[in-house]
Amino acid sequence: MSPKPRKVLYFTRHTVYTIGALSAPLKPLEGPSFSDEVMMEIGRRSGFEVECSRNGEVLDGDLSQYGAFVFFTSGSWKMLMAPESTQGSPPVSPRGRERLYEALDAGAGFVALRNTVSCSEEIIGCSYNGHPPIQEGRMIVTSPHFPGLQGAGDSFSLRDQWYTHKQYSKDIHAILLQDTEWAKQVQVPPERRENQWLMERPPFPSTWARHRGESRVFYTTLGNYNETWSHPIFQGILQGAVCWALGMVDFDATPNIQEVAPLADQTHW
Repeated sequence: MSPKPRKVLYFTRHTVYTIGALSAPLKPLEGPSFSDEVMMEIGRRSGFEVECSRNGEVLDGDLSQYGAFVFFTSGSWKMLMAPESTQGSPPVSPRGRERLYEALDAGAGFVALRNTVSCSEEIIGCSYNGHPPIQEGRMIVTSPHFPGLQGAGDSFSLRDQWYTHKQYSKDIHAILLQDTEWAKQVQVPPERRENQWLMERPPFPSTWARHRGESRVFYTTLGNYNETWSHPIFQGILQGAVCWALGMVDFDATPNIQEVAPLADQTHW
């Protein structure tokens, strides 16, 4: 297989939120967002080019120039292809969606962040199951040799909005697990505990890698806050994920979910 172009498309069209509720890393709307700037800096220090866009029409262009796609989107494909968007950007065309899948089938990598799971469960390898209140969470490192995770130790904690999932594909390689035992100690105000029950389950993957044919696929729930995007561990994971998706580094993504999270699909204790 020929080397992939060292260029990624960072795509951030959102359709679910009001502007006020849009994640801070996706702002400002005028010019590069905070996450755009971080992605471009990661590219500069890693040796790959980053093109940032929230315009769905970008998928109608020449996709062969990209070795990987990094998506931080919200909404189903139906919503991403509809005219309404949080940022007022043009939609993805039906042909644009087809062309993205053709690029992935041809071997381009796919890195998905947070809400992107809503439009690409088949690619990512799970089903979305909701999120509890924003809180401090602990990540258990199950794959310490993943590029960029060196120095993270056995676990680390961050404050973020944690997504839960179910119906995990059996071919995923779990990199981080959500520590649900630790979540029992988290103090959540009574008025915000409505969905805290979503954490009352065995540990489950929150970051993983998998192969989809020739395409290298990565997903993480991390990334709702500027503080997360500024965190060296998150930046290291994201840098490693993109470099792996581009084929710049290798990593053994042999499925391990049965070993490290055998009860991942159990959504309650």
